[in-house]
Amino acid sequence: MNTSADIPGSYARKVAKGLTWVTVTAICVRAIGIVSAIILARLLMPADFGLMAIAIAVIAFSQGLTTTGFDSALIQKQEKPEDFLNTAWTFELCRNLALALIIFVTAPLLAIFFNEPRATIILKVLSVTYVFQGFRNIGVVYFRKNLEFHKQFIYEMVPVVFYISIVIPMAYILRNVWALVWATLASQIVGCIMSYILHPHRPKLDFQKKKAAELFNFGKWILGSSIVVMIREQGVTMFIGKLMGMATLGFYNRAGVFSTVLFQQVSEIVWKVGYPVYSQLQLEPERLKRAYLKTLQLLTFIGLPMAGGLLVLSRDFVHLFLTDKWLPIVPLMQILCLQAMLEIVNTPASIVFQASGRPSINVKISLLGVIILALLVYPLSSRWGATGAVASIFLGVLVTSPIVWYAANKVIRCSPGEFLKPVAISLISMCAMVVAIVTMKAFQVVQAGFTGFFELILAGVLVYAGVIFLFEKYADYGVFQLLKERVAGFA
Repeated sequence: MNTSADIPGSYARKVAKGLTWVTVTAICVRAIGIVSAIILARLLMPADFGLMAIAIAVIAFSQGLTTTGFDSALIQKQEKPEDFLNTAWTFELCRNLALALIIFVTAPLLAIFFNEPRATIILKVLSVTYVFQGFRNIGVVYFRKNLEFHKQFIYEMVPVVFYISIVIPMAYILRNVWALVWATLASQIVGCIMSYILHPHRPKLDFQKKKAAELFNFGKWILGSSIVVMIREQGVTMFIGKLMGMATLGFYNRAGVFSTVLFQQVSEIVWKVGYPVYSQLQLEPERLKRAYLKTLQLLTFIGLPMAGGLLVLSRDFVHLFLTDKWLPIVPLMQILCLQAMLEIVNTPASIVFQASGRPSINVKISLLGVIILALLVYPLSSRWGATGAVASIFLGVLVTSPIVWYAANKVIRCSPGEFLKPVAISLISMCAMVVAIVTMKAFQVVQAGFTGFFELILAGVLVYAGVIFLFEKYADYGVFQLLKERVAGFA
């Protein structure tokens, strides 16, 4: 994303520096995450990941159903947000303590529901994570609001490094799900401690109903969006865990980890910097439009070839890095890559809706997607198992995506041609890359193995870059100039 050209003065410099730090953070977190996920996949069994996925789904679902959206409201708020910090922190603390108690007490019932006795003690241990989330210093929201992403980098990286340093040795020793459980709990404790080390604000118990109502007036739409997302994501996890067992759920869980990791890396950069920047531009529609189109251009330029490359190389990746015991995740990964392509295009629009004070648009469109999912998930999964469940999610996104694009273009007054040009160019270039890789595989141009795998990646990159160069020269694509501006902003 590059919006610095559309923002005056010192704020533009903060945007550029923020982009640098967010990019570094995303790359480091995802690189560490993918390496650790590969190691853990070799050490643990699918059922271990399935069991952990159920526990995480229960926790995430309960959080999603009760989220306040106060963090987003504080970032979006332009007038004296500091007056609302203690009220927001007090409410969040009470909410998390209540959730911890509820999950701890109901853990045996949840284990019975999923027909998995081991889930009882795991849920009880993980319920403690709510306590540390509740005590988190709410002052860290200013890292994003003020674009102080060097601090956000430390805040995010330290718990991740701590998690990896615990989970891999414990996986070697225990060879079961408890390696994941203890590492997750430890990382939450470290994250809570770091929030107080990095930010000087010291929250106090102080709840003012009027201020809470003002925050929730915006946050209610974040709650609505969160509920819809939780139903779509964690609801499917619970559905698979209940009807298909822990092993199948483990395959589904790992497919999501390995297929969406690259997309999440790119979209996190856009969300973390784009949301506070777009919030600053909400009263300047022309600048907001330019920022949106630049974001869309850069995101599709980077994200679409990532998703397309993984789509055609997913079987090779699983065979080489995860071993053949994980081959059942290949069709799941491929469908999720198609879904990622759509969500790459949707991401800038979602930020526009929220930053411009219209989060209700996100909620309504997402709700339609969930309705489609609910109608399709049982018949498709009954016939094709986890593959059918993933397909039902994809179809929901496929149907709603054109609505997202239309609504975004209407909000920022963008013509169809302005929207379609960057998307079409990246899509055509990606298709050329995919055809080149498939052709090389079909004619066995490269040898099987790790060397051949990386040769295919290199060939794909060269083909994609070559086609982009042609569009740059003959269709005034402009992405190279955008990249130059981005690099200049980092200096």
